Amino acid sequence: MFSLCSEALNVEALKATAIDPACGALVTFEGWVRNQNEGHDVTALEYEAYEQLARIEGNGILEEAIEKFGLNQAVCIHRTGRLEIGDVAVWVGVATPHRDAAFKACRYIIDEIKVRVPIWKKEHYATGDSGWVNCEGCAQHGHKFQADYSRQTVLKEIGESGQRKLSESRVLVVGAGGLGCPVLAYLAGAGVGHIGLVEHDRLEASNLHRQFLYAAGQVGESKAALAADWLQQTHPELSIDCHEVRFQSLDIELVLANYDIIVECTDSMETKLLVNQAAICAKLPVVFASIYQFEGQVQVVTPDSSCLECLYEGGVPSDVPTCAIAGVLGPVPGVLGSIQALETIKQLLGLDGRLENELLIVNLADYTLRKIALPRSPSCSAHNPDAELPESVDIHISEIGPLGNVQIVDIRRPEEVAIEPLLCEHIHIPMGQLLNQPQLLDKESTHLLVCAAGVRTQYAANALRSVGYKNVYSLIGGNRMLSR
Repeated sequence: MFSLCSEALNVEALKATAIDPACGALVTFEGWVRNQNEGHDVTALEYEAYEQLARIEGNGILEEAIEKFGLNQAVCIHRTGRLEIGDVAVWVGVATPHRDAAFKACRYIIDEIKVRVPIWKKEHYATGDSGWVNCEGCAQHGHKFQADYSRQTVLKEIGESGQRKLSESRVLVVGAGGLGCPVLAYLAGAGVGHIGLVEHDRLEASNLHRQFLYAAGQVGESKAALAADWLQQTHPELSIDCHEVRFQSLDIELVLANYDIIVECTDSMETKLLVNQAAICAKLPVVFASIYQFEGQVQVVTPDSSCLECLYEGGVPSDVPTCAIAGVLGPVPGVLGSIQALETIKQLLGLDGRLENELLIVNLADYTLRKIALPRSPSCSAHNPDAELPESVDIHISEIGPLGNVQIVDIRRPEEVAIEPLLCEHIHIPMGQLLNQPQLLDKESTHLLVCAAGVRTQYAANALRSVGYKNVYSLIGGNRMLSR
């Protein structure tokens, strides 16, 4: 129904394609090349199109018109290439039983084609100059597709100035998995002008339930290349740098010099710590997220804020389980990745409500959100490489004995406890309640926090130590260690 043509249009032949014996009206529109525009003497035109997207969008417009106006036929042909004065640039024909609907449909189609289909017009003038009409941004950036951001620029917090700032922003995304997919999609959709992508993995079938940039037929292919292709197809105006390597393999100092902010989306603690250190050295903000089953947390590190190692002040865990081990439900990284994308936009635009010196904990099992204060640690090794490290909050099951009289505190959710209760003497205080009411514990006593894998307890133990509970520990490996 919609097509592009590089040759002169035969109007009579086109008219014949739109005639329908069942219709009482045939309305056609012919758009001609004229010799004047806005005070310029025009000698010729050139049309360029993003062909694949143009055909999809053009046919979509015709289908809308058929449904909206009850048409029997709808045809639209648009020229590409060089056109001379008097040539037909676009032809629309609609056939319907009633003339009123035919007139309205014809007007609807040409108006929508003009603003929605990625076809750009270059005028050649008698002076010898030329110019791209109504798409100056396209001309400056290689005649790329101009997206419509009107739904977000209407927000007073964004506006045209904010949109320009986003278009000039450069974001490095490390990881294109469950977190990275929504981050990439939403940053590109918001109009971020340049995205760097770091991802070394190849697509696995187990990725598909949560990583929506990919398709089943692409298993085994490079995720970086697939993600870059998806982004380019969906947002042809986007500039992309694709690094099909681990972050560790980059010339990190050189690469980071080209970006305004980093978004860390891997499930590798080694990579997270390296990104944390690199960001501090480069004085770049970085947005971290990690997930564990139904829970996740988001932290923003800026040059002056606390960092990832401040969070793990008692020592970085060596056995944080990946999604392959702990399991993951697809929407969970989707939600956390969306929060990362939102926080990245807030950081780029300086919007209110940005995270700073705090940890956002998201529990999607009961839909609770908590923000925990996370002050910068004066002994953090990332900020002070020569500082003496504090005592670790992590403790192995074999090390409990020397602590003396220890109170075991199960901080898991009630539904977890019901499925797999602890078979030793303990008290149960869910994590959220404990962090909101630390006074439930005696400051002078020794407490061993237990969760499913030792991840949540590490956060909780560090948080409690920051408010004066110095004898709180996190059991490495979680409740399964107590059941052995």
